[in-house]
Amino acid sequence: MSIRKSTQKQQDDIVARQYNGWARIYDLFWRRYVNQTIPVLKRAACVRPDERILDLASGTGAFEHRVAAEISDVELVGIDLAPSMVERARAKLDGASNVRFEQADAHDLPFDESSFDAVVCANSFHYFSHPQQVLAEVRRVLRSDGRLVLLDWCRDYWTCKGMDAVLQRVDPAYDTCYTVDELTTLLERAGLRTQYMFRYRFDLVWGMMVATAIP
Repeated sequence: MSIRKSTQKQQDDIVARQYNGWARIYDLFWRRYVNQTIPVLKRAACVRPDERILDLASGTGAFEHRVAAEISDVELVGIDLAPSMVERARAKLDGASNVRFEQADAHDLPFDESSFDAVVCANSFHYFSHPQQVLAEVRRVLRSDGRLVLLDWCRDYWTCKGMDAVLQRVDPAYDTCYTVDELTTLLERAGLRTQYMFRYRFDLVWGMMVATAIP
């Protein structure tokens, strides 16, 4: 791991404080939501043996748990801003030698350039204080033939549009969710070309989008 002196803007630390509180009950409270989203991310990521994968805002390690159960010869690195989430993830994947979790900010990744085959991010992009900076960091650490796979809420759905309006007023940790067109523009500005994008919804409330982008 390469440690660089940070000159970047940082994530608002209220996110870490909030998710430190969630860590103990997160897997139980959000079980159905996780089961309806992480498998979709996993299929879209199409992880292959011998790849090195970075998971942004990895939470309690739901993505790593599913991938490591199927592919042993892959290196999985999860980062999260909340120490308690990192602790829960480490406990969940205890004994998996090909998985590690670190406390780090997605706005300032402590990794060398061109060091990952893929970067994944699920259910977290709407929290990032400076999304364009996060995507620039993703572009920096991706190899030239690498890929970003991002799953998040989609404001094209009226339910998510309503949640977005409410959460911006009542949740200080929340930033914003995006439409498909807005996300595509953010990716392009970071030097990432969208390969494909699709939307889906479940339980009437949740409207999601999944994007795969390459340098």
